[in-house]
Amino acid sequence: MSLMEDLNEYVDYCYDLMVEMKATKSSEYKLGIGDGMEQMLDMLYDYLEEHPGFVDPRHKYDKFKM
Repeated sequence: MSLMEDLNEYVDYCYDLMVEMKATKSSEYKLGIGDGMEQMLDMLYDYLEEHPGFVDPRHKYDKFKM
């Protein structure tokens, strides 16, 4: 497995965890962790989007939106 595949898998996991923490009935602690993860992921996305092979997980649920 290449480094980019590992990064894609890690970012996808972190994105799902962040969405779950912010979407469920959360305490202020979980919401704070979710906000911190979102900031971290945004910075990582800005760095990785220039690399070929990066798959942005923010768009994986777009097909379900109406």
